[in-house]
Amino acid sequence: MLVEAGSQGVVTGVRELARGARLRRYETVRGFFPAAEPVRARLAVRAALSRMRDPRLRRTRVNWRELDARLWEMDWREHFQPVLAGRSLAVVPPWTRARFGARRRVVIHPGMAFGTGQHATTRACLEMLERCAVPPPARALDVGTGTGVLAIALAKLGVRHVLALDTDPQALAAARGNVRRNRLGRRVRLSSLALDTVRPHATRATRYPLVVANLYLDVLVALAPALSVAVAPGGTLVTSGVLRSQQGRLRAAFTRPHWRLRGTRRSGSWVTTAFIREVD
Repeated sequence: MLVEAGSQGVVTGVRELARGARLRRYETVRGFFPAAEPVRARLAVRAALSRMRDPRLRRTRVNWRELDARLWEMDWREHFQPVLAGRSLAVVPPWTRARFGARRRVVIHPGMAFGTGQHATTRACLEMLERCAVPPPARALDVGTGTGVLAIALAKLGVRHVLALDTDPQALAAARGNVRRNRLGRRVRLSSLALDTVRPHATRATRYPLVVANLYLDVLVALAPALSVAVAPGGTLVTSGVLRSQQGRLRAAFTRPHWRLRGTRRSGSWVTTAFIREVD
């Protein structure tokens, strides 16, 4: 949403207030807008929030402060610290050379796309994929790849061929750079095509044994028919970007006779859910 409003980058995090029994955690999202047009940026953000379907998002508190170029760079880098996910993955920015034992490094520069491993939905997806990719399938599909973090992680987990889809040109540009940074150009293929145009007539042989879609609930529900075609019988679909209060709608869209629940991971207000595609 912030990128669509003109942000040149997005940082997600968690802010803690008070301590002990009074501890409260709040999710934060920070955008970086050109200083030349502050009024336009504020109006664009407020208009984008007003279009949100969730009333809590429409009431989001927005604070603004001005940074000079040097502080912008320092502030940007400060918030992209390495993220350890599951037992085997470490999502790191390009400027971090640290090693984390036997963990596989997933090098991500966010550019103007979503997905650095900082957000709860991305971390939970990484952990769920680590569990579902044992043993790693030959092929996997990432729907709405953003920075490419999940597609790259799948390749690092041993998947030989990953197709990553995103209709946002800025996301694809960020993902392309990250695939190159991880030297996975032969294993991760990027496409700007929408899912329903990529797999309208998929056969049993061309469907995917593992698919991940870290999107919003409304998008997941709309894509349910196309995802039913994309996932191979007996294969796994990992979904995220869904609030706990929205879990009922998600399960109603992915239910029998096409789907059955494999497992869930909760992280704060968010739920990541894995479904098994039933045999046709």
